[in-house]
Amino acid sequence: MSWPVSQRRDQHNRVLMWVEAKEHLTGDPKPLGIWDGRDHQQFEIDGEIRAFFGAGNIQQLKAFTSEAGLVIQNYGLDLAAFSPEVRALVRARDVRFARVQIYVVVFDPETGAQLGLHRVFSGVIDGAPEEIGAVGGDALVKLNLVSNARLLTRKAPVLKSQAAQSKREDDKFFQYADVSGAVPVFWGRWRHRD
Repeated sequence: MSWPVSQRRDQHNRVLMWVEAKEHLTGDPKPLGIWDGRDHQQFEIDGEIRAFFGAGNIQQLKAFTSEAGLVIQNYGLDLAAFSPEVRALVRARDVRFARVQIYVVVFDPETGAQLGLHRVFSGVIDGAPEEIGAVGGDALVKLNLVSNARLLTRKAPVLKSQAAQSKREDDKFFQYADVSGAVPVFWGRWRHRD
């Protein structure tokens, strides 16, 4: 959406990150919102009120680029490692392949009113190494994010076995899978008998 130059005004952008990770102990999904604002705040996203924790959690975000097609986008996001919210995210939850959404919220710098909210990224966390700096330096959690296009690179299993299927209770779905295609099937006609 664009406006004529005469109607454009200053704006102040902030970054929101929503992570849907599972707890280590229970395996239950436990989402967490982090943003680069000064304090905790709630935002309405897709008709749902979500809480985002601020106070300097997001340290650095690499620039986002949009590209048409099925190119897998890779991004980096640096979080403050000693923030209680970041520790809760990285240590109490399983962030491997956790779903991530990143939004940009636009504020009016004069009134502080929210002008808009736009999703700029949807994907998963590919890694979250911690980097401890030298004395007096920063301790960071460097999130490696990959776009949802990566899900299209997964290969479906070609063959499944009865041994794997029989781990379920009395499941004989693949009982004759090893001979399928080798046994002729006569559909709609009589088989010639000698």
